[in-house]
This record gives sequence, structure tokens and C-alpha cells, in this order.
Amino acid sequence: MKKKMALLLAGVLSVSMLLSACGNGGQPSGGNTNSPAPSTSSPSGSETQQPAGDPVKITFASYGNSSMPPAMGHYDAIDYISETSGGAIEIDFIPDGVLGGESDVMQQVMDGTVQMVECSASSLNLYTTLSECFQLPFLITDYETEQAALSSDAAQAIYDKIAEDLGLKIIGFSENGLRHFANNTRPITCVDDLKGLKLRIAPSNMLTDAIERLGASPMTVGYNDVYSALQNKVVDGEEINLTSIYALKHYEQLKYVSEIGMYPYPAFVVFNLDFWNSLTDDQRQIITDGFTKGCENVFSTYLPDYEEEARAAIVADNTTAINVIEGDAKQEFVNICTPIWDEYREKDPLIADFIAYVESLS
Repeated sequence: MKKKMALLLAGVLSVSMLLSACGNGGQPSGGNTNSPAPSTSSPSGSETQQPAGDPVKITFASYGNSSMPPAMGHYDAIDYISETSGGAIEIDFIPDGVLGGESDVMQQVMDGTVQMVECSASSLNLYTTLSECFQLPFLITDYETEQAALSSDAAQAIYDKIAEDLGLKIIGFSENGLRHFANNTRPITCVDDLKGLKLRIAPSNMLTDAIERLGASPMTVGYNDVYSALQNKVVDGEEINLTSIYALKHYEQLKYVSEIGMYPYPAFVVFNLDFWNSLTDDQRQIITDGFTKGCENVFSTYLPDYEEEARAAIVADNTTAINVIEGDAKQEFVNICTPIWDEYREKDPLIADFIAYVESLS
């Protein structure tokens, strides 16, 4: 009931504002937690910490949809943090793009206007190539591998470098769902079926390259504008997860969904680094523990349940057909895209280490 009330309040806040204007990722190898660990120091140096007894109020912005699995995990995390801190840490979670789109909320956390955001790897890709390795096509194709990969020391090294370069502290992660193809022209059964299609993609130079290699024309459209782009035939389709097709009702505008699991779509929990360093050790630990628990709930319950619900709703709509790309047909996609891995190994040794770690999991 508490979570449902939180969702209702979030919806009321979203409407009213519009009417007037994710653990322990740096753990030793073999650990089982699913979020990056808090670091009590940073490359830019520690800031003066807030006294432990002072109340802390945190604005948590997200352009993501409040019905998606990451939001469910965030509400769990916020409940845990409030209860464990005795109400001394208050997190005001504002989803649904109320505070702006991807680039807007990223800029706000970087300049300190808000203290924390949920951001995708694609949002980080606007500022660094390091995060692109988390979405290399066909490198990570299942959730168990993703949890291990994003909790690894190799991933933590990338998080630390992002903190150093951008002043952003990644303290946790979640997941929106593996990405597939969806369009209004034909079912995708092989690479040739993509040729000539205008596909909306998440913003990323690497993904642009991958989609072009596969023969489609990539187009960037804001996440919350995709429905109208499909409706007005600005795009023929999209690379997308089942959860977004369902949450944003894209199935009303799509004829074909072709499941392939091209890459994951992690949602990172990110703090302004200076604000993070101003918190006490105990406050940081409570917050990271909360988002670890939220992440675990997403992967164990919210994501699989929501994907099942999404698939059933798409089928029940009777206007969208679902097929699966597998076997030799899928391998053709893999063969075209995996040379991109080698190109990214050459970009940075941290990326090379991350790719090597993921390969070691198979």
C-alpha cells in the first residue's frame, strides 16, 4: 500500500508540476551483490562531511517511467533508507521526466541543482565513451551476466574514472530490460529484414555504428516522444525493450516485435560527487544498502514479472505479432556487430578489462 501511495503521489506531483512548469560493486571477486560499492573517498578529494545528526533531504530525478521495474526498486530503496535512518535521510523521487529529459537531468546533477539521478548508460554516453562498453551489442545478453559484470571490479574501475572525469558517483544500478527490434514494416527474421528501416535508437555513437552496420538507418528521438514518432511515421520502428513497449503503450503503434536480446539497458543510480562526499560514512552506507536491496528486488521479481506482463499485453492487443530471432539467423547479427568490441578495446584499457571480464563469465 505504501508503494502504491508513493506511485499515486508521484503521479499527482507530475501532473501538478506540468500544469504550472540504483550494493557493493567494488567488492572482492566472487561477491554476489548487484550494485557498485560506496567509496568514502574520491579522486577529487573528500569534502567536509555533514554532521551525522543533521537531516538530509535529497532530490532524486528520473526521466524514466514510474511504472517500470527500476522505479519499483527505487521505491523499495527509499523505504529502506527512511526506515533505517529513522527518517534522517529523506529522498524525494521525481520520475516521469517531470524535471526534464535525459540531458536535462544529467546537467542538473552535474551542476548540483539536484543531488542524484537515475540515468541510463546512453545518458552517460553523452559525456564519456567509457559507459558505452556496458551496451556493446551481444556482449551481455542475459541478466545473470549483467549483474555479475556491473558488480565487478572491472566495472568499478570505470565508475571511479567517471567520478574523476565528470564528478558523478555511481552507487548502484538496475535494469529496464534487454533490447529488441520493433517496427511497422515487417517482422525481423534476419539481417536483411532491417535494411532501409528508420529505427529510433538510444543516443550513442556506438549504437549508431552498430545499427548502420546492420543496414538500418538510426534516428535519435527523445524517449517520451517515440510514441508520436511512430504514430506520425517519423520512424518505422525502434530498438527497444518489452517493458517500454508496454509502459508507454508503443504496441498501439507497432505491428511487429522481434526478440533478439541485443544488449541490456541498465539504469544507474548517480550522485553529484561533491554532495556524496559531504555525507557521513554511515549515511553513504545506508543509501547504498538501500539501493542494493532495490536492485536485488528488480532482478529477482519486478523485471521478470513486468516482462511477462508486457508480453501478455502485447499479444492480447491482437495488433502486434511477436517472433524470436535465434540460431543461425541471430549469429549473423552477432558476427556483424562483434568487431565493434575490438574497436572499443583499443579506446581504453578499462574497457578492454571490462570486455575480458564479461568474456570470462561465459
